[in-house]
Order: sequence, then structure tokens, then C-alpha cells
Amino acid sequence: MTFTMYDTGKSRRRQNERRRKVIFVIVMLVVMCAFFYWLGGENVRSSEVAYKQQALEMRSERNGLEEKITSLQSEVQSTQVRYDQLSQKYQAEVPQGEFKQLTDLVKKQLDAGIKPQRLAFIIDAAQPPKNCTEAQAKRFVVKTPVYNGPHGTVAFGNGAITVTGEGQSAVSPSTGSPEAWYDPGKPVKIKFIEIGGKETVKESLLPVQHSMVLGNREYRFTVAAGERSFISVTSDSCDYP
Repeated sequence: MTFTMYDTGKSRRRQNERRRKVIFVIVMLVVMCAFFYWLGGENVRSSEVAYKQQALEMRSERNGLEEKITSLQSEVQSTQVRYDQLSQKYQAEVPQGEFKQLTDLVKKQLDAGIKPQRLAFIIDAAQPPKNCTEAQAKRFVVKTPVYNGPHGTVAFGNGAITVTGEGQSAVSPSTGSPEAWYDPGKPVKIKFIEIGGKETVKESLLPVQHSMVLGNREYRFTVAAGERSFISVTSDSCDYP
């Protein structure tokens, strides 16, 4: 009887101890869950605060960039207006085209020692062409390093001026070897020879324009490419001055 009661009490103590352990474990699990829930909430709240702060900073940076872009656009517009003004001023004040050629020629003559009064007199005495002849067109064969034929020439003004020229050989597209005829796409050397032997040489791409005064006549020439091997020279003359 006593032994049975002792075993029963011991069994109850063990059950109570297991119950306490189970309750302790459950309580610990609840506490841990609550803790991790709170920790997760704190992380979420911290992340939310960080995201809001980052959003504020990005918004501030965007506003700064927009202001900078607006400022740069304003500067670009101001620069464009200034450029247009300078461009118009340049076009108005700096010689262009034929006028620039004339000013360069005047400067060249002044640098060579011609008196300004002399140049002014000549310019003032210049008149529109008068008593001009009909234009004549002649052609000649251009001399090249490969061409061995006669040196072609043409004469104008009853033989007062002779025109001749040299060119660079054309290249055969199939063999790559030089041809006898000249290449009109390369610079040529044109010589204007006066009856006394004086030569004026023009070396450039075609067409070439040139004028010269001989006696009381001004001769004007336009030299252009003609048929293969040929150069065409067109000339007229007018009273000078």
C-alpha cells in the first residue's frame, strides 16, 4: 500500500515536471516568436525610414539636376545668340569670296611696295569691259610624261599670246599602268606665253581662269577639260583700261 502510494506520487511529480518543461518550451517559443516578430518589424521600420530618406535625397538631387539643366539650357541659348551675333558681324566685316580675293590682291600689292595712291588711281580708273571681241574656243593636246607627240599649243590675239600646258598621266584601271593622255582630275600646269617670251604659269585643278593685259587690250581666258587628251581654251579681249 505504502509502495503503491509512493510510486503514484513519484509518477505525478514526473508528469508535473514534464508539464513544466513543455510549458517552458512553449513560453520560450512564444517569446522567441514575439522577439523575432518585433525584430522584423524594427527592420521593416528601419528600411522604410532609410527608403524615405533615400527618396528625399534623390528628390533633392533631381531638383538640383533640373536647376542645373535649366541653367545650362539658358547658357546654351545665350551662347547661340552670341554666336549668331558674332557670325553676322564676321560676315559683315570680314571679306568673303571675290571681295576677299580683291582685298588679298590689294594687300599683296601694298606689301610689294605699291603706293596706296597708285592702287586707288588704278581701281578708280577701272571701267566695265568695252569693245570686247567674240569669244574664241580652241583646243590642244596636253603633254604628259608618257605622251611623245608634238607639244600642243593655241594662239590668240593674232599670235600675241600662246597657251600650252602639261598634265599628269591617267592610269589604266585594268593594268594600273600610265596612259598617254592626261588625267583631268589632277592638277595641270598651264602656260600663257606673250610674244616677247614672258611666261605666266598657272598650276591647279581645271578649270583655270586667267586674265592679262597686253598693250591696250585685256585678254581673258577660261581653260577647261575637253575631249580625251585635249584641253579647251576659251578667250576674248576688251579695251583696257
